[in-house]
Amino acid sequence: MSKIGVLFWRHVFESGDAKRLAKQRQDLSDLRIIQDIPYLPDGEQGHLLDIYELPNLPDDAPVLVNIHGGGLFASYKEVNVNFNYEWARLEYRVVSISYRRIPETTLWHQIDDVMAALRFCKAQAGKYHLNLDRCVLTGDSAGALLSLFALGVNGSRKLQQAFRIESPNIPFRAVGLVSIMLDTQRKDLMHAISDVVTDAQDRGKPYEKYLLDPSLLLKEGDYPPFFLVTSAEDLIRKDTLKLDKLLSEQGGAHTLLDFPKGTERKLVHVVSVCYPMYPESRQVFTKMDGFFKEAL
Repeated sequence: MSKIGVLFWRHVFESGDAKRLAKQRQDLSDLRIIQDIPYLPDGEQGHLLDIYELPNLPDDAPVLVNIHGGGLFASYKEVNVNFNYEWARLEYRVVSISYRRIPETTLWHQIDDVMAALRFCKAQAGKYHLNLDRCVLTGDSAGALLSLFALGVNGSRKLQQAFRIESPNIPFRAVGLVSIMLDTQRKDLMHAISDVVTDAQDRGKPYEKYLLDPSLLLKEGDYPPFFLVTSAEDLIRKDTLKLDKLLSEQGGAHTLLDFPKGTERKLVHVVSVCYPMYPESRQVFTKMDGFFKEAL
């Protein structure tokens, strides 16, 4: 029943995103976009990435890696195109990563996909002019959760051993998380994912506890400064507030941007990703960009 529920929500999510994106087409003549670069050579749609950049961007420009959301079960990198266009226009070289989806795979494999993409970026940095010494990470909703896992495994030898995943050792300078989906064992309308983020192969493994309670990642290793974004109308706002509280308790460097209820428009879940031209979304880009530039 959980898999059927997940596939139902995939249809709901992707249908809504397709309608929204069809109304948001842009003139992209100012950007250079390299699409569908395979970071693993297996023909899998979830193993592709895109690079966005201004045509005359210098080789030493900062790199922004983006991991899209979708509840871990919906969409690929294309769902975040408008968000990535904005970052490219702010003079970042943007790397947008796809990954496989549940229930066809599990959360461990999604983490493994993201780390494989980051290792590819490290190996091909010269070819694609990726200055990984000036690199930041962004993610929204489930992509924010995967960003947290990526940071943990990237920087902690203990987590690398627990997950049995090789680190690319990228020195991320900061991370921006929009409306993170922090909990995988959910009791809200996304509860369908709870039984399919793991399977029998994960039982008893050293990493299983982190899949079931990702907040435990914060106890392992050092993390760069966090920029957290949510709003009063974010359907999973409590997850961002939980992360904010945990970082405060553990002394983690972070900033929280929490919008009140919108007066002229609903400030919905991942609003800055879905509607980047809203005035509130422009604030997200301006403030997060300043946060990143200070860290870089």
